[in-house]
Amino acid sequence: MTTLIVSIENGANTKSITAAMRQLKGVAKVKVQKDSTFERIPGLAYTLEERLKSISNAEENIRSGKLFSANEVRAMFPKP
Repeated sequence: MTTLIVSIENGANTKSITAAMRQLKGVAKVKVQKDSTFERIPGLAYTLEERLKSISNAEENIRSGKLFSANEVRAMFPKP
């Protein structure tokens, strides 16, 4: 199952948006949550500044050799 999070602007007609989503083929459940629990995913860059900082950090890691191959990552995190 895949979860889709939709941010709706204040003042939007939440009931009609929810009803429309329920009509979509393949939608199993629609839940309305009116708080900021899902507002941000920790560690995910949202603003332009955050994205540029993330890219700079990645480039610095590449320059300093802080890289792991896919096989090395698999060895560090074996499947149970």
